[in-house]
Amino acid sequence: MAEDLILIEENEDKTITTIKLNRPEKKNAINYDLMIALQNAINKVERTNTRVVIITGGDELFSSGIDLNFLTGQEKDPEGKIPDLRIPRNFRYYMNTTVQPLFSQIEKMEKPVIAKINGYCFGMGFELALACDFRFCTESAQFYMLETKLGLNPDVGGTIRTVRICGIQNAKDIILTGRKFNGNEAYRLGVVNRVAKTHVELDSIIKMYTDELIESGPLAIGLAKKLIDDCYGKDIPLGLELETLVSSQLLQTKDAINGALARLTKSKPKWKWK
Repeated sequence: MAEDLILIEENEDKTITTIKLNRPEKKNAINYDLMIALQNAINKVERTNTRVVIITGGDELFSSGIDLNFLTGQEKDPEGKIPDLRIPRNFRYYMNTTVQPLFSQIEKMEKPVIAKINGYCFGMGFELALACDFRFCTESAQFYMLETKLGLNPDVGGTIRTVRICGIQNAKDIILTGRKFNGNEAYRLGVVNRVAKTHVELDSIIKMYTDELIESGPLAIGLAKKLIDDCYGKDIPLGLELETLVSSQLLQTKDAINGALARLTKSKPKWKWK
């Protein structure tokens, strides 16, 4: 079943939800069924009050990218759901209406999303990580925007998000050369926020970040995330106007009152999402 391709786990108090790609026999290569399962998982988690979402492929790998059998029309499709992506108009329509919106859904979640990266993080898997808010990896992780090596171009936000996250110079380095690099180089290029020597250290770094994120107000985090993403590249006056608009609404919430009172009494606020 498609749903078996994604595992969803919650921590004890349901503040952290982990979405795990679960197609290890294919190195978590992304095909039609995996995308549908991921979309269902995102829709399910978005409706919960979980505070942080972690997307991972496990301790051995993140994702080897798009399944080439799917891309080249070799994947079995008895129900006729998969268009022939070798036809340009089919490819453009499917990517614009199905695949790109899925990654945008991840980006648009009003919850912080962390990519926990071990092993392979190639092609579309790399692009999936770029759609997350934070990326943490081990030194041994392998990054590879390999589309140009296939005579293709990153097309699920790989170009636009790499430029926004890493800058034009590093984006050209990553995309045009299509070279493979490890976690330390990923940190130097600005791809990841932090890099760890071991799996234990990686878990420790992620815990440090999730603790900080959970201590902050959920409404404030969600709207601040939207402001950051939506104001990037816009005129400063527009950004300032949007900042005050959002803050004026947040000031009316119970969470803002609780946050201020907690600060005055040196206690931890109890967030109500309202």
